[in-house]
Amino acid sequence: MKKSFKEDKVNSALKQAISEIIQEEILGYSTDNFITVMYVIASPDLNKADVYISALKDVDSVVEMLNKRSPYIRHLLSKKLKLRRLPQLKFHPDEYKLV
Repeated sequence: MKKSFKEDKVNSALKQAISEIIQEEILGYSTDNFITVMYVIASPDLNKADVYISALKDVDSVVEMLNKRSPYIRHLLSKKLKLRRLPQLKFHPDEYKLV
């Protein structure tokens, strides 16, 4: 099923905001690792969103850390985005690894 323009716009806004939050609030000034939000897929009703990330070092531990901090990330997301409903965030490693 084809995504609507609204779904694409929400996914893009979520990706941008989550990227900023991770870089500014979660990592801070740490240059130990580089984390990239590859894409976000939110459900049409915005109950949940799957966030796919890649990391320079040990992506599995980064995913675990982000999943533990997802309530805090969601709280910060509520300040950045004006959505009626904010999705529950679930972080996953990006399956498409560059070789």
